Amino acid sequence: MFLYSNTIKAFIARVREDVREIINAEMNLKMDRSRVLYKGVLYPLNIVVFEDNSRLGYFDSRTYELGLSKKLMFQAKDKVLKNIIRHELAHFVAYILHGTHVMHGDEFKNICRSYGWDTEVERAYGNVVLENDKIEGDLKTEKLLERLKKLLALTSSDNPHERELATLKANQLLLEHNLDMTRQTHVEDETVYVKRVLEASRKQTKHVAIYEILKTFFVSPVFNHGRGIFYLEVIGDKTSVELAEYVAHFLDLELENMWKDASKKNPTFKGLTAKNSFFRGVSKGYVEKIETQKKKTAQSFELAIIEKNLAAQMKTVYSRIGHSSMSAGTHHHGANAAGIESGRNLSIKPGVSNKSGKTLLLS
Repeated sequence: MFLYSNTIKAFIARVREDVREIINAEMNLKMDRSRVLYKGVLYPLNIVVFEDNSRLGYFDSRTYELGLSKKLMFQAKDKVLKNIIRHELAHFVAYILHGTHVMHGDEFKNICRSYGWDTEVERAYGNVVLENDKIEGDLKTEKLLERLKKLLALTSSDNPHERELATLKANQLLLEHNLDMTRQTHVEDETVYVKRVLEASRKQTKHVAIYEILKTFFVSPVFNHGRGIFYLEVIGDKTSVELAEYVAHFLDLELENMWKDASKKNPTFKGLTAKNSFFRGVSKGYVEKIETQKKKTAQSFELAIIEKNLAAQMKTVYSRIGHSSMSAGTHHHGANAAGIESGRNLSIKPGVSNKSGKTLLLS
């Protein structure tokens, strides 16, 4: 999860100067702004701050990102921070020279030593005692997420009255939470959270349908691109972003299952045109259902306040951003109608998680 605030932006500016100094003075390369010149080729290098209880830093070759843990802002001494930066820059060079397969073996160590860096850089995390200071869970966020997930699960009840009541309560809870968050926007250093919730090699209509559905959860979804991949990000407060991730992972699988069921029941639903029309229908049906429910739980001015806050959060992260929408393309009326009906009955069920359980300090 990436973080943005005035304090974090100041930290990134400081890190960028450290990165530039190390690249120019120690690595005998040239960095100007956000690009590094290596053997006649300019490589981008983006610096981000993230929140994660398993890593201090990473270099992602797909997006050319050098990521640093938020904890380093407060815990790491200057030398320790620079060693972690050196460690990730070594991964950057290792990728350029050897590709994505290099981890922390001889090739990586030789790169570190070629710049005169000692073994502290090879294992930079040894200077920061995080083992006894894991990130504490946000109890308020966890309780709210648990309540929301239980309500979303009830929307799959066989009892129509129970479904209606659960949807209303979930919308009311989300609304109250986001109104509370908007009242805090006067705080000078508000933190905005960004999380990549899905990624794939190619954007499909299913992903755009998920994008549209996620907007009903009071986040701003954004499509972004890296080397050979695209990813779907969500921007908002911490609770809304965590819930959106949960929903996105569920929908990524559930939409495919819904299409399989629909195509079995309707043998004429064949090919990509029918599938895409179905996904567009699911999105439309679900969004219309939620918008109707919102009118029962919220005043129009309250929704306008939340939209204004979401726009401000988006601007904090991306000063200029385009809009993604579903192109009509070739249309299959039957599949689209079936999708709309399925979307009206769509429920976000519990039990979806993409946690791997792996614990890494540096990558």
